[in-house]
Amino acid sequence: MLAPAPRVLIAETHYLIAMEVERILVETLSCQTAIVPVHELERHIETSAYDVVILDASAQEAQNADRARMIKDKGIMPVFLSSYDDPAGHSGTTLAYPVVPKPFEPEALAETVRLATAAKTSRPQMPSL
Repeated sequence: MLAPAPRVLIAETHYLIAMEVERILVETLSCQTAIVPVHELERHIETSAYDVVILDASAQEAQNADRARMIKDKGIMPVFLSSYDDPAGHSGTTLAYPVVPKPFEPEALAETVRLATAAKTSRPQMPSL
């Protein structure tokens, strides 16, 4: 039995970058994707189900921490795209999650999403009481 296609939300400040991420993921992983501006991220994860959120890392560490917590609280795996200001993505919060550096390689992006999806689905389920 084949696993269902990953559901990926792309929250990026630059629409052309988001479109490129979407193209790569659809071609390599047959993902179901949606693109939103970063400022609409919260509304979209409240109203739709996703496995992974790819989001543009902010230069503000507190903002990355808030967004990661909000995403994880919904049971979704965050994946950060590095900021051009911090191409390695070496800030505190982003170190706890996968980071794909910009400019990204298609293979690295696809593999990171595949691993994030696998990590989400392999989490042990709590038994019901």
